[in-house]
Amino acid sequence: MGNIAFGNKYFILSKFSSIPKTPKIEQDRANLIKEHEDFIAFENSSGFADFVELEKYINSKEHKDILDSVRSQKQNLDGKEKLYHSQKKARVFKRYFKFKESTKLKDYYNFKESKELADYLESKGGENEIKASSAIKRHIKFENSQKFKDFKNFEKSKELADFTELEEYLNSGEYKELVNSLEERENAENEKTKKFEEFKNSKKYKWYLALKGSDKFDELKSWEITFEDNFDGKKLDGEKWMTRYLWGDKLINDAYALETDKAFPTDGNNIELSGKTLKIVTRNEKTTGKVWKVPFGFIPQEFDFTTGLISTANRFKQKYGRFEAKIKVNYSKPVNYNFWMASDKMLPHVDILKLDKKKTKVDMAHHYGGASKTPEKRTAEFKGLDVSQDFFIYTFEWTKEKMTWKINGVVVNEQTQGIPKEEMYLVFSSAITGKVDGGLPASMEIDWVRCYKRV
Repeated sequence: MGNIAFGNKYFILSKFSSIPKTPKIEQDRANLIKEHEDFIAFENSSGFADFVELEKYINSKEHKDILDSVRSQKQNLDGKEKLYHSQKKARVFKRYFKFKESTKLKDYYNFKESKELADYLESKGGENEIKASSAIKRHIKFENSQKFKDFKNFEKSKELADFTELEEYLNSGEYKELVNSLEERENAENEKTKKFEEFKNSKKYKWYLALKGSDKFDELKSWEITFEDNFDGKKLDGEKWMTRYLWGDKLINDAYALETDKAFPTDGNNIELSGKTLKIVTRNEKTTGKVWKVPFGFIPQEFDFTTGLISTANRFKQKYGRFEAKIKVNYSKPVNYNFWMASDKMLPHVDILKLDKKKTKVDMAHHYGGASKTPEKRTAEFKGLDVSQDFFIYTFEWTKEKMTWKINGVVVNEQTQGIPKEEMYLVFSSAITGKVDGGLPASMEIDWVRCYKRV
């Protein structure tokens, strides 16, 4: 794309290939809006809310303390188990339990309760002392053996008492309940951690994080819609539009034409709605209407052609923002097609789309200045695009510092002089100002109109 500055005109030379296709523009925007809606829905979902709460809990002191307590108690129990099993395997315990289960010890205790031993012990030292039998001698010898003495001493030891107490505890219901309780608490905490990690590592959450940390939706979020019409009804919305010029409505409560108009802008008769789009139709049709002529005012005049306009004057006005419409021009050479903005006074006046002599030359203009000085005008042209081929989105962005014109998102003109400070309203119109040699009827078709302000 090349730019050439010349006088008060700003020519922009372009090729059709530099302008993206309208369906792609709209599909990309629809996809972005859908993705943003999905993003907001995900952010507001109960699952995400649960995850946020779970994340707080997983990172909390409460969660850490519970796990630390459970692990500490389990380590303590594991220590008791290990101590028990290591003691049970120790030589002194093995020797004790082996001796305790031995036949000799069982025989010793059995004989100790015998009548033979009782009689012998009772007679011992008396006149009728019974002579010790071999069984008694074996019993006494066993009882006086070092092994038996060691056994009896160990049986009374604190070491064995502690071991026995630990064994009873490890086999108790209290111990089993504590083990089960610790397992349940640890499993519950681990399940929360698992659930947290699964959500955290899910594709949906990673998608969300990638978008949250990006600027993908910044432009979308920076604009708030203030006016919209998709023309999806069969009748024009009178709360949004009027079908005559502002001053005709204010002064004579009727439609009127400008002195240069050859087609009379009827009060809505040339506006057609299909339920999908609105058409402003210019016809070869005779009618009588008023025309504004200086210095006479509004006077009747015969017209050979009719056309139409829609305007948000007395309905919607705005200072600064984005103003755009999706338009298709069903081109016919005698007709001028216009998408413009105006204030309550003669100036300022901004042409967003002006098409007349060629269907491949879009004119843009900014008319400004006060009543005390000669009006100024800066114009621009965008050449090479046949706008009658399809719908195109025409956008005008207006800030305190700059005005920007776009076609399908591509900047085609920028101006920084004479920025309007007044509120302005929208106008869509068709007109005939030159020679007519056929080509009618013709129309300008509008799919939708949207206006935004910066958030």
